[in-house]
Amino acid sequence: MSKASTSTAREQALRDSLLVRFAAAAAAGNIDTKTALNHEATYLGIQLNKINGSTPGTH
Repeated sequence: MSKASTSTAREQALRDSLLVRFAAAAAAGNIDTKTALNHEATYLGIQLNKINGSTPGTH
């Protein structure tokens, strides 16, 4: 696997992980976890709202 495809696969895995955890927090109504995951995504340069069409945070 080339370096570029490894990087792309890693980024996709990070997005997938964030989305799964965000969805679980949203289903549980856990605003603090949703906020923390949004901060994590921002730190990693990932915008959750552009991935899943929602606005993360306190909604």
